[in-house]
Amino acid sequence: MQGTKLPLSLWFLAIYLLSQAKTGLSALALKRHLGVSYPTAWLIQHKLMQAMTLREACYVLEGRVQVDDAYLGGELSGGTAGRG
Repeated sequence: MQGTKLPLSLWFLAIYLLSQAKTGLSALALKRHLGVSYPTAWLIQHKLMQAMTLREACYVLEGRVQVDDAYLGGELSGGTAGRG
């Protein structure tokens, strides 16, 4: 955020959008919401994700962990793609 030409309000909107999306938010979707170019949206997304990762790296969950709402996804293993 430091040294950027983007308004601070745009960064706050990006932080809000990225933190509220359950399944993540693509750079393309971020581009559409913010009204910026794709490379700018990609850079914003990666800078914010890196900052969130660095902040959360110091926390370790221990004992019982309760989750109110979670998204567990991924692709099913096995099978042949595109057949039936």
